[in-house]
Amino acid sequence: MTKNATLQCRCGEVRGVVTDVSPNTVNRVVCYCDDCQAFLHHLGRADLLDAHGGSDIVQIAPASLSFVHGKERIVGLRLTPKGLYRWYASCCRTPLGNVVGPAIPFVGIVVQAFASETQKPDDLFGPAIGAIYGKYAVGGAPAGRWRSP
Repeated sequence: MTKNATLQCRCGEVRGVVTDVSPNTVNRVVCYCDDCQAFLHHLGRADLLDAHGGSDIVQIAPASLSFVHGKERIVGLRLTPKGLYRWYASCCRTPLGNVVGPAIPFVGIVVQAFASETQKPDDLFGPAIGAIYGKYAVGGAPAGRWRSP
């Protein structure tokens, strides 16, 4: 069964909707790359990283995402000339999405943008299916079920 998921920045000024959400239509991974870590530190949002510096990311099809409020507050940047294209809410510095480029058709969104009283990320997307870029994890990648897909 698929459903819609709402996302919003921390202060609620930017809101969006992702359609056709289910564990079968999205990928959920934990990314330990240095670019994701640097981005969240740049925003002053290291609180969104796990203990090893990982970002819990939901990868969705770009066509399924639309912003319904606060589009004028969405700001984009790249931290390096070859880095990901990243967007965040200028009002409260909440990360909203990242893309590699037009050739790779997905938008990565931090799972915390979806968390609310009525929707839980595990119920919407299922658990993370793996981890990527573990070589950048702080103190090493966590052991156990984590492996690169």
